Amino acid sequence: MVSFGPYYHGLPELGIAEEFKHKVLALFVSSSGKDKQFFYCQIFKVVDQIRNCYVGVSRDAYDDGALAEMMLLDACFAIYLMKIALDDEEKSFHFCQHLGMAVMTFAFQDMYLLDNQIPLWVIKLLTNLIYGNREEGPKLICKFSSYFVFADSRLTRRIPGEDKKQPLHLLDAFHRLLVEELDNAGKELVEDLDNAGIELVEEVDNAGKELVEEVDIAVNKCQWWPGRKEYRNEFWKYNRQSHSVTDLKAKGIHFKPSSFCLKNIKFKSYTFYGQLQLPVWLFTTHSKQLFMHMIAYEASPESDTDSTILCYVCFLKSLVIKSEDVKELREKKILFSTSDSDEQLVKVIKEIDTCGLDDDHTFYDVKMRIEKHCSSKANTWIAELIHIYFRSPWTLIALSAATFLLCLTFLQTY
Repeated sequence: MVSFGPYYHGLPELGIAEEFKHKVLALFVSSSGKDKQFFYCQIFKVVDQIRNCYVGVSRDAYDDGALAEMMLLDACFAIYLMKIALDDEEKSFHFCQHLGMAVMTFAFQDMYLLDNQIPLWVIKLLTNLIYGNREEGPKLICKFSSYFVFADSRLTRRIPGEDKKQPLHLLDAFHRLLVEELDNAGKELVEDLDNAGIELVEEVDNAGKELVEEVDIAVNKCQWWPGRKEYRNEFWKYNRQSHSVTDLKAKGIHFKPSSFCLKNIKFKSYTFYGQLQLPVWLFTTHSKQLFMHMIAYEASPESDTDSTILCYVCFLKSLVIKSEDVKELREKKILFSTSDSDEQLVKVIKEIDTCGLDDDHTFYDVKMRIEKHCSSKANTWIAELIHIYFRSPWTLIALSAATFLLCLTFLQTY
């Protein structure tokens, strides 16, 4: 419904919103006490930096003046939508009066499309020009991002890692919130991340040493062939089965929410059971599209992000196969959804397109531990015993009664 940036600018089907952008700009200009030319000149000064953010935008298609005016209108409209999301009733009524309430939902979805972005620093520049306060821009973006990702206002100051490197655009800001470990106040858990990083390095080193030893053995043998008995057991590392939630539950694995960070997936194996901690996520009408564009952003050539979102989606796809899987994760307060149907949520998760990409690196250690736990016959037998005979009071009473009668039979025979 709304174009941000040059790639969709000028399409006939987006003409209604394009006309409305001029009214939004006039609204901000009148409230700031400055004229439109002032804002236009400030954007025009950095038009070369803006042009460098895009590929294939020639001066023949958009000269400096046209590009500067486009950025002014788009950045102003982005600020306008952020204000609406943060309960600005006056602007919300103004939007519905011109475009209608139905368009508002689609307008917010257009803000996180990968090919429909404008530089985030342009939005900050415009907020500084409008409000005359350098803190207003970062606060507005943080509050909007927090509301969009967490549905609350825990983030008030800055996007994680902003002091080291500014986010490229809004989609990059949303991505950082989902892959960084934050507390309830929106602060980064630096200590926990450092500890996790140390453990990860140690595990990688240990795995690396084991791998070198295995390679050395293979070289010394001078022959490595799957048919050889000493190497047949190595194929389970590459032929791991995907276990659904119900399958893992039958194997004695319990589920527990971890945090809002999609990287926070942990597994611990105990004597009689296992515990898989999964991140909390609310599936809404825009979750499918949001994940697909984040995966596309991770796979972009110029992106310096890791593939956390891709790994999380692939892991979730392996866990959720049928409605019973969703029901279990709902009961454990891990998955939430605006839809009441479990079947619908299964369909949404399956329809998230990963473009044929699959990265096993991020959660490789977790999957290996789960596979090791499930391959243990002792754990499986104990889990089946508990799952069958201790899942309800009535099965426990029946087992106790049968055991008691068996004991009486032994005594009577004696």
